Amino acid sequence: MWPFHVFARTERWLPAAVAALCWALAAGGALLWWLHAPSGPAAPLGAVAERAPAQVAAQTPAVLRALGHTAAEAEPAGDAQRRFVLLGVVAGASGQGAALLAVDGQPPQAFVQGQRVAEGWRVDSLSAKGVRLAAAGVAPLQLTLPER
Repeated sequence: MWPFHVFARTERWLPAAVAALCWALAAGGALLWWLHAPSGPAAPLGAVAERAPAQVAAQTPAVLRALGHTAAEAEPAGDAQRRFVLLGVVAGASGQGAALLAVDGQPPQAFVQGQRVAEGWRVDSLSAKGVRLAAAGVAPLQLTLPER
């Protein structure tokens, strides 16, 4: 039988290699922790962040509706234009069809003529290039598809 000296050599370098790997992992972990450590002093726990005026203005219609104001009082025309995004229209010459609308950043949904889109808003009419939304006490809102 032949003597195998490979195992004798393995017994010498294997523990050294494992120890070196452990030290390398420990050093890498310490370096990663140091790189991700905060650079400045932490904010006090009782600190309150102030809101930007744009964030406050964006919440104003929702707050007004919660306090009992009507949709006409709560939404100026500019806010309504930003709430609704027209993604597509399928309409015939008769005006029958559906509009693909995203409301308040939600996933798009298909709406047909006369259907309620959001609180106080409904689809008034459809055309091949756009949709008209109507609400009580507010001027109708015309949404058109962008030109390609």
